[in-house]
Order: sequence, then structure tokens, then C-alpha cells
Amino acid sequence: MDPTPPRRAAAPLTVAVAVLMAMTATACSGGGGSSGSAAQSASPTAQLTDSQAKSALIGISTLGAQWKVGAGSASAGTQDALLRSKTDKPDCQVLLDRLNSVDLFGAGPTAKSTEAFTEPSRNARLTYQVASYQPDALDKAMDWLKTLPSGCDAFSATDPSGNKVNGQVVATKMPDVGDDRIGLRTTLATTTQGLKATLTLDTAAVRVGSSAVTVANGGLDGAEGSATEQAVQTGVPRLKEALAGKTPAA
Repeated sequence: MDPTPPRRAAAPLTVAVAVLMAMTATACSGGGGSSGSAAQSASPTAQLTDSQAKSALIGISTLGAQWKVGAGSASAGTQDALLRSKTDKPDCQVLLDRLNSVDLFGAGPTAKSTEAFTEPSRNARLTYQVASYQPDALDKAMDWLKTLPSGCDAFSATDPSGNKVNGQVVATKMPDVGDDRIGLRTTLATTTQGLKATLTLDTAAVRVGSSAVTVANGGLDGAEGSATEQAVQTGVPRLKEALAGKTPAA
């Protein structure tokens, strides 16, 4: 008798090996489970155009009837002078320069649009900006902003008229929106011709992919935190719509 088993007995093993190889190939290609999702989430983030950035700006209805469109205020001269103060703390000086130029990140945007508002009864100004950046530059700027509450918790400066200015930066609470966020409150206090003056300026930065919303809000009568919060909560969804190729509602 021939001891060699029939060849057809090997067929089940061949089929099993083929099935196993197919399953392995499917798993490696990300055809199922979390690996496929991770691959999709790693796709490049869209960059805004200037027109898309403009469409993502907030309007006067976001802030309330007490706000007006425009950058001027009765105390603009004093506010701007305080922001032009000079200090020997490098990071604090960079912050003052950026607040004065309405360029919180200090990185050249690939697209940008800005709107300014005033609240006459409180001599307050609010500047709202939407922009896209190179991802590495934006991440670096966000990380730098987060160091300021410790690096600029107390500093001295001198305004253009030679008056001493006491400065302080503290972190503020931010709505849980966007991919990353930071809120800061900067106060600059001085005495001019025997009169005390304190500029309080709230700033908010929210990153969405490689784009961001920034808000600067305040004045000599303080900063209305609710206006900053409302601007961010309304503006971030508008930015997401623009990044998705949609046109936010007017």
C-alpha cells in the first residue's frame, strides 16, 4: 500500500493560509479599526484664502447693540501710548509690540482678515482677526503665548513720555473650543500728570488646524470678559465652516 496521503487533504490548510494572509493584508492597509481613522485624520489641514478669512469674521450682532464698527475711541491716544511702552524683559516687550501692531502671533499669515469694534460708553476697543499660518509657526506662537503668565507676571516699563508703567500678564479662562487655545489678561498701570490710568486688555487665541482666531478687547475702563468669550464662541464655528469650503451665514 502506498503510505503517501492523498494530495487533496492539504487543501483545507492552503485555504486557511490564504485567508490568514488576506486578513493580515487588510489590517496592514488600515481597512478597519482605528488605524484607518488615524490615517484619515492625518490629512493636511486646509488653508484659508483672504476672502474665506473675511467671510469667517464676526459681525456686530455677536457683541451687542452697545458696540459699533470702527477702531477709534476717546481714550485711544492713552491706550496706544501705554502699548508703546518699553521694558527690559524681552518676552514682555515682544508682547507689547504685538499687541500694539494687532499681530499676536508674530508669524506671517498666508491669509488674513481683521475687523475692529468700539464700545463708546466704556472707551473699549475689540479687534477680531481670522488668519491661516504655516503649521510649525502657529504651534510655536501658541507655545510662546502660554509662557507669558509666568514670564511676565510682573514687569516694569516706561511709556513714551517717560512715565513708569507697571505691567502684569495673567492667564484667563477660555471656552473649550478649537484644537488649542490660550487666554491672557494684560494690565498696564501708570500715573500721568497726577492722574492714574490702567489699561486692561484681554487677548484670546484659538487654533483650528493651521488657522486661528485672535481677539484683543479692553480699554481704560477695564475689559468685558463676556464680549471676548462671545466673540470666540461665535467665531470658531464660522472659521470651521470656512475651512470646510462653506460660506458662513452673514
